[in-house]
This record gives sequence, structure tokens and C-alpha cells, in this order.
Amino acid sequence: MEKVIEEMTNALHKIEMEHWMNHDLFSIQWWSILLLNAILLIIFILFIDRQRILLISLAFMISYALTTVFDDIGEYFLLWSHPYQLVQFLSPLASVEFIVVPSIMALMYQTFSKWKFYLIADLIVVGIISFIVQPIFVYTDLYKLHNWTYFYSFIVLFIIGIIGKMVMDFIKNKQLIH
Repeated sequence: MEKVIEEMTNALHKIEMEHWMNHDLFSIQWWSILLLNAILLIIFILFIDRQRILLISLAFMISYALTTVFDDIGEYFLLWSHPYQLVQFLSPLASVEFIVVPSIMALMYQTFSKWKFYLIADLIVVGIISFIVQPIFVYTDLYKLHNWTYFYSFIVLFIIGIIGKMVMDFIKNKQLIH
């Protein structure tokens, strides 16, 4: 059985790579993904607090890890898909917003240290992402919803923001103790 799974996986990877090379690579959607993420990365680099660069970079990486895991789970269970991908063979780079969400969440963490203001910012930001940005991605065929809704994205992204802040506050408090 393992041999059959391995052969089928290899065949699938070949088909996916061929599709990516002939359909995705250098398409308008591919350039859109590249530019959107490059712009957000540049914004993140320009606005990161140089005094807390390691802490805010860690906030970025935690948000990146959380959103990547969430995205992989959703794709695995066919809740949504990304018809166009920046790099086919790296699932963390498959999502249209692989840098966008972590950049925004890290800058939110940098800006709002108090929970009350962070939660308000989180609600506003994930509301914009879920109910404005994601529908635009769906309209432009960068994102397809199968068994998912924008409201579900709102809830999950809000929770990711909370978990990210909790982890970062825990690390920051441990650092202050030592």
C-alpha cells in the first residue's frame, strides 16, 4: 500500500508542477501574489521597531507558523484552495497572503501592547481581511472557498491573533524575569 501511495504522490506532484509551470508561473495572478507579498514585506521592514526587532520578528514568525498550519489544514480538508501559487513545491508559500497576514499581525503586536487595544485592532484587521480582502481574492480567482465562509475565516484569524499575542506576551514576560 505504501508503494501505491508513493507512486500516486509522485504522479500528483508531476501533474501539479506541470500545471504550475504552464498555468500559474508569470500569470497576472502570480505577479499579483508576488507584488502583494513583496509590498507587505517592505512595509513590515520599514515600520518594524528597530529597538525590538528580534521580538517583533518573532511575532512575525509565530503568526507565519500559525497561519501556515491553518492554511495547510484547510487545504488538506478541501475547505478552500489557492488556484494560483507563487511556488508550487513549498506549501508555506502557496497561500496568496503568506506574508500579508503575518506582517500585519506582527505590526499590530508592535503597536498595541495593551490587550484591550490589541483586541480592537485584531477585530478590525481580521474583519477587513475576511470580509473585504478575501472576497477580492475570490473574485480575482486567487482563492476559492469550497466548504468555508468568510465568517469562519474571521473567527479563525481572530483566534490566531489572540494566540500569537498570548505566545508573544508569555515569551516577553519570561525574558523580563530572567
